Amino acid sequence: PVRDYLERENAVDTARAELASITEKNTRLDEDANALYSQAEIERIAREQYGFVRPGEIGYVAVLPDGPIADAEVAPVEPVVHDDRSLLQMIWDFITGNDIAGDG
Repeated sequence: PVRDYLERENAVDTARAELASITEKNTRLDEDANALYSQAEIERIAREQYGFVRPGEIGYVAVLPDGPIADAEVAPVEPVVHDDRSLLQMIWDFITGNDIAGDG
């Protein structure tokens, strides 16, 4: 009987933890759903997903060609570093502002 009791307690604890997790997720989903009704969220979605612009603004769209030619033309850019300073020296120069080159 003691083992059965402990197993039931363990099952109850697991169920309570799962219920708390589901309740938290539902709360976040409710907040997200309520945010969809705000003007700021509607504008954000319209701009990001549908490319809407306000009157007087100019919208730009970058159109890339399809196919293997487009993939072949894109070459990864590898940074070229010609710095003989140690990592600590570079960090110190960044903190003190000595890494900024003057334009003269």
